[in-house]
Amino acid sequence: MSKRILFLLTAIIFCKLGFSKDAYNISITIKGFKNRNFYLGYYYGDKQYLRDSASTDANGKMVFKGNKALEGGVYLIATAEKSLLFDFIVTEQFFELEANDTNNIAGSVIVKNSKENEAFFQYQKFSVNLAKQANELDAKTRQAKSIGDTAAYSKLSKEMEVLQDKIFEYRKSVVEKDPSILISKIFKLMQEIDVPEPPKKANGTIDSTFQYYYYLNHYFDNTDLKDDRITRTPVYFAKFEKYITKILPQIPDSINKYCDMLLNKSTGANENYKFNLYWITNHYEESKFMGMDAVFVHMIDEHYAKGRAYWIDSTMMFKMKDRANRLRYNLIGKKSLNLSMPDTNNVYHSLFNTNAKYTLLAFWDATCGHCKEEMPKVVRSYDSLNAVHKSMVKAQKFFEVFSVSSTPDPKDWKKYIAEMKHKWISVYDPNNETNFRYYYDIYTTPVFYLLNDKKEIIAKRLTPEQIVDMIDKMEKEKKF
Repeated sequence: MSKRILFLLTAIIFCKLGFSKDAYNISITIKGFKNRNFYLGYYYGDKQYLRDSASTDANGKMVFKGNKALEGGVYLIATAEKSLLFDFIVTEQFFELEANDTNNIAGSVIVKNSKENEAFFQYQKFSVNLAKQANELDAKTRQAKSIGDTAAYSKLSKEMEVLQDKIFEYRKSVVEKDPSILISKIFKLMQEIDVPEPPKKANGTIDSTFQYYYYLNHYFDNTDLKDDRITRTPVYFAKFEKYITKILPQIPDSINKYCDMLLNKSTGANENYKFNLYWITNHYEESKFMGMDAVFVHMIDEHYAKGRAYWIDSTMMFKMKDRANRLRYNLIGKKSLNLSMPDTNNVYHSLFNTNAKYTLLAFWDATCGHCKEEMPKVVRSYDSLNAVHKSMVKAQKFFEVFSVSSTPDPKDWKKYIAEMKHKWISVYDPNNETNFRYYYDIYTTPVFYLLNDKKEIIAKRLTPEQIVDMIDKMEKEKKF
């Protein structure tokens, strides 16, 4: 056997025995904290997660090490009781931190072999000092205000502004000195966008929407979305969530457009893209606001199904696609799928042939206790709407119900229909020929869809109380 082959085999054996080189080794000493257990954690989105643990020796020294490199970002040291001690930055994988003052740990840290943490803790010391001055000024300012000393109050307020300017200038100098380090990117992320004054239109008027759309389109200009470390900081999530839930118009088409722009800007940064896509998809799938499932379907189609979600296995991908398929046929604004089913006399009725200005597509079960509570309310809505609007529509009924039974035993359904004497269209599909449960996402009952005269879905999963309100709203909007 050649010496080269023997060397390779020996290397493989040593790796399997666990003699691989550390991928990270972080030594942290906290004077006065001897023989205690600590956790290494990290920020991710709006949460903190534990990554490792270690114990201090008699000198307060602990070592975190492992054979898989740590993802870059802001990390934390916490006690065994999960009380936060201080934050630091992981970009380099081998460095040392030493804190000599237990009353001011972050302000007393000495850094070795980490330019990221040199900048980070220099800022910590600077900000701690300014915070003390700010607290003293704040106390004096409140005192001056309470006694009505306007001259002192004005002077102290200006001094506070000077301190704020010092913070701003310090951050600016850090960014200018080294824009690549994480603390610089955090400082930039925290900056608000400068929105220019709106231009005048050709007719001399001001474009009232200019500043809003400028802010909307430039919101992430100061955020390096291609740097994976950004997601693992305590500041990114608040900015991200504000954009998605407060800045964006909560209309599916707008959400899809701007979220696609955000995700495309995150492409190339695996963790950022992964976090952003997952949060957006999950948020709108679970949204309590009607119609937001269109965002979920869009995210599956444009991102997951196109192979961009590299972390999803085939089983999960199948489930997500199936869920999207169950929703895509019944999205608000889409034309409903036609249903043709027999009534109690085996006479077929077509949903599309239902001649009414508004049609309630109702899925229910005669043996379902909740259905028995809700259906009488629908009867009252049916009677009141048609009574109020009787003279408004000549050629068609104002409000009709296309009632689809999912009762397991047709005998129970027919008995209930006979007892209730419903005036609307009551049908069922004993052999599941229409597959209505799939196309209308019926996994519980009752479920109500409101359709217009074109059989387009204008509302879904309404309560009986919401039916009249929704129709009244639609009627009022048509008057303007």
